[in-house]
Amino acid sequence: MKKLLILIAAFMLSINGISQTCMKIDSIYSTAKVKELGSRDIRFGVKQIAEEKLSDRFCLSDSGEPVNIEIYYFGVPKKSLRVVGMERTNQITQIGIKIYFRGKVYEGIGESDTEVRAAFIELVDGKVPFSKMTISNAIKKAIEECISKIQ
Repeated sequence: MKKLLILIAAFMLSINGISQTCMKIDSIYSTAKVKELGSRDIRFGVKQIAEEKLSDRFCLSDSGEPVNIEIYYFGVPKKSLRVVGMERTNQITQIGIKIYFRGKVYEGIGESDTEVRAAFIELVDGKVPFSKMTISNAIKKAIEECISKIQ
């Protein structure tokens, strides 16, 4: 009985392996106006995040079909409210990503929200400080949206 279960499991794995699409990340580039945040390249970490998210659904292999990733938009819309020394600022980090695969383009926008509340202080140059985690979360969400559209 044990051998039969092992044989069935091996057969099921081989069927999944045959039908699964294999990919490799060929290039990552940015056409967004913002290329760097401080000393950090906007593309930093995108390959690792993309490989992690793609591996949930697809096979990754050096001999797989090429996937190109473009960061086409980076925006930081901000809303501020100031009343008698109190301030509340919401900043949404938005990143637009396009994945090019098999001649098709899959587009996604990821957003991550940062909120700052302050009393009797003012933000430096009115800017909310960037968090690496905020940017990574926006990238993950954009890549997840793109991958969900790949058939």
